[in-house]
Amino acid sequence: MRKEYAKMDAALLHQTNKKVILKLIKEKSQISRSELSRATGLTPPTITRIVNELVDSEGIAEYVGVGNSSGGRPPVIVKFKYESNCIIGIDLGATYIRGCLVDLNANFISEIQVPTEIERGFDSIIEKVVQVINKLQKRKEKDARIWGVGIGVAGLVHSETGIIESSPDFGWSNVSLREVLEKKLDVPFFYDNSTRLMALCELKLGERQNLKNFTVINFGYGIASGLVIEGNLVKGYAGFAGEFGHIVVDTNSKVQCKCGMYGCLEALASGHRIANRGKAEMENGNADLLKDLCNNNSNLVTAEQVARAAKMGDVACLKIYDEVSEYLCKGIGTIANLLNPQTVYIGGGISLSGQFLFDLIENKKSKYLLPANINVQILPSSFGEQTTEIGAVSLVLDKIMNLELSAKKIGFK
Repeated sequence: MRKEYAKMDAALLHQTNKKVILKLIKEKSQISRSELSRATGLTPPTITRIVNELVDSEGIAEYVGVGNSSGGRPPVIVKFKYESNCIIGIDLGATYIRGCLVDLNANFISEIQVPTEIERGFDSIIEKVVQVINKLQKRKEKDARIWGVGIGVAGLVHSETGIIESSPDFGWSNVSLREVLEKKLDVPFFYDNSTRLMALCELKLGERQNLKNFTVINFGYGIASGLVIEGNLVKGYAGFAGEFGHIVVDTNSKVQCKCGMYGCLEALASGHRIANRGKAEMENGNADLLKDLCNNNSNLVTAEQVARAAKMGDVACLKIYDEVSEYLCKGIGTIANLLNPQTVYIGGGISLSGQFLFDLIENKKSKYLLPANINVQILPSSFGEQTTEIGAVSLVLDKIMNLELSAKKIGFK
């Protein structure tokens, strides 16, 4: 029994050391084996053995020659082999399905966007996702390898079962996405709540990767948040943490949310609500500039058009955004006073209305923040409309860096 434990301990230690070395190689882009030995305290033979595994067995590192010697043997240089290793990221949204093919440094190789057309139902949406993935697979270089597919989906994804227990945006409940996709895909795939993946994107690949306490708000067709506390992505007991859009911000509201409650932030401030408000204003004979933008057709009104009209000075549309930003600031105040984040990132389709929205938030936020939180930074997400896609990529990359995905498991030769 002792020998078995010793073998287990040795294997675990080897795996831990391998993760550390892989992380160093990626962070430095390229580094010598002697530098790896000094940085980790591991012996040169141990470094050589592990690096050889990353080069020969995994194919995510490669030797690139030797460096200059200051006496003794020249240092052997190893680099992170990102170019010929790829990941596919999918943003499964209520309006669009976006997909990207990237290398292991998240450099874009190809991107596809198609309308979701949720009215056509579950089977049609899944078929579109599979078609996007298949097209992206064909766009890789001949010798490149695809390690996996990450998917961000709007809804409550159970962290243990993978069941999408509820997705009001899609009208889904108790959907087993894993069971359906296993029959249609020939590559490893992983999925999670889209907003949580936006937070993972900022944590792993964002412009300010050293942040340990921040919140990401997905402000689009619906509203949700991803939470990072002390450098950890918060999932909650079953994976449902971050349902920011279902904070009640008006207890007297008669507007019912898709979740069934009244006065939710999502019911009063989402892209869906903005478009409906704009449509109503137009039909009531208001919003002349919006009317011009939509060719006097209220069926063409979108949140984007309402924002455009507001920025042009349309009084009715300005009032809509003024109210929406007020509700959003109430929500931001709640989450900032509760968690004390350094930064609140805002992403999603409505955030793309630009500085106009952020100026409104900046002017209103102080009413809802404690003095200790008044300096919280409110910024656009690092990758704009591609944040969920890159977050989905981060989901797979994280598994590669933690050696949960290996070339042997996937079947790479």
